[in-house]
This record gives sequence, C-alpha cells and structure tokens, in this order.
Amino acid sequence: MRKFTLILMYAWFTSAVVYQGLVLRLGIIEGNIYLEFFVTAIMELPAALLILLMIDRIGRRLPFVISTIVAGISCLITALLPKDILWLKTSVSILARVAITMSFELVYLVNSELYPTTLRNFGVAICSGLCDIGGIVAPFLLYRLADIWVELPLIIYCLFCVLCGILLILLPETKGLSLPETVEDVEQLQSFSNCEECKHREINSYI
Repeated sequence: MRKFTLILMYAWFTSAVVYQGLVLRLGIIEGNIYLEFFVTAIMELPAALLILLMIDRIGRRLPFVISTIVAGISCLITALLPKDILWLKTSVSILARVAITMSFELVYLVNSELYPTTLRNFGVAICSGLCDIGGIVAPFLLYRLADIWVELPLIIYCLFCVLCGILLILLPETKGLSLPETVEDVEQLQSFSNCEECKHREINSYI
C-alpha cells in the first residue's frame, strides 16, 4: 500500500501542476486569451463523457495511463511546433488540456478504490494534499521557466506526465472488484487484477 500511496501522491501533484500550468499559460502566449480559455474549458465536457464511457468498459488503469502520457506528449509537441502555424499549436495544446483533465478526474476515482474502508478518507486526504502543493508550485514553475524560454514549462510538463504514466502502470486494475475493506485486501488487489479467474470469482460472489 505504500507503493500505491507514493504513486498516487505523485499523480495528484502532476495533475495539478500540469492542469494549472496549462490554464495559466494562456496568459503568456500570443492569441485571444478569452477565446482560447473558452474553447479549452468547453473541451473539458467531452473529457468527462469519455471517462464515463470508458471506465466500465475498459477499466481505470489503461485510460489513466494513456491520458497522462498523451497529455505529456501533447505538451512536448506544442512546445516544438513553430509559431507560424498557430492553429495547430493551439489544437495540440487543447488536446493536452483534455488529456490532463481526464487524468485529473481519474485520480479521484482510482485513489478512493485503492484504500480500505477504514483508511479511505484519510488516504484520499493525504494523497490529494499533493494537489494543493502542486497548485502552489504551478505558477512559480510556469513563470520562472517561461522567463528562460516560453516553451520550457511544456517540456517539464511532458517529463512529469510521461514519468507519471509509467508509474501508473504499477497500479492494479480495480474494474469489477469490490472495494477493499482491510489493508490485507489492498495488498491482494495486485494479484486479483492480474488474474481473470480471480476477478470473475470476486464478481460472482457478490451477485
């Protein structure tokens, strides 16, 4: 459970830093800040709908990993694209915003499903505390790095997200499993998630 806690803490931190950073970045780049903020905010709605469609069909871990890595790669592509194709640069940055929004929303769900009932509130509170720290760090990281090179924050966001996505692979899949009641149940989640027979047995026992 210590491994899960550390990974989730980093996921909360990364989601907060990248999400807040992408929002604040709109104020330091060329273009219509009001229009771009409106468009990127509107695109968060399909991100939420995609999550609802995927979590009960595909699971939690795969969309979590993919959305986080896609956010990082999109940040890198945005940083490397030339300014004279602003429409493409804006489109890829919107994709990064959509992907990190999905990651941000999934971390809530995954976090609550990876703690036993007796520790669930405490576990979520501890891990989500890194979200607050990320929100504090985000503006300092953005503006300090942008003073060096305006696209440098995006490179750092890419590194954060790709590393986070790799670490998320180590989390168990919780789709179809009952919520853990004890610490021992949490320790067994990894073996349950890797065993289809165990999954079906766990589901059937509650039908």
